[in-house]
Amino acid sequence: MALANAAWYRKAPRSRTGELQTIGQFFHPLDGIRNWNRVYGPGGFRQYQYVVPFGAEAAVRRSLEMIAVARAPSFVTVLKRFGAGDPGLLSFPMPGWTLALDFPARAPGLARLLGSLDRLVIEAGGRLYLAKDSRVPAGALTQMYPRLPEFAKLRADLDPAGILASDLSRRLAL
Repeated sequence: MALANAAWYRKAPRSRTGELQTIGQFFHPLDGIRNWNRVYGPGGFRQYQYVVPFGAEAAVRRSLEMIAVARAPSFVTVLKRFGAGDPGLLSFPMPGWTLALDFPARAPGLARLLGSLDRLVIEAGGRLYLAKDSRVPAGALTQMYPRLPEFAKLRADLDPAGILASDLSRRLAL
């Protein structure tokens, strides 16, 4: 992971001016690297993304410290500032900071680290990105998404037989 990150860093020019890129090149730079996902090995990778509100910057710093102590490598790590979110009942964005990470799925201690990060995010008033989640416990979800009861009521009204379901909705009892 360290070698891949060093190579990526060194390939970038020191200065960029007047450069034009396609939308794909700008938003999906890894797609330009054939089989980039193989850097994680045969187990693949696990994506983890959270958002915490402005004022909870200490949680972002603490999460990076926890990841460093756990020696959990992330080939792709992206920190972004979010503005206002969507009014959707289970909308992920909120004004604050989002951190996205890609960990090798077979990294030792990863489950324990992600559980600790979940607790940190909850304590900071944040939430995980459900589109990238494959393991958060259902109980944690209620603490992350305050409009979950509204969603459950709407779902019960619109689909009382529970026909419209996904693996995610079954796992999280949505």
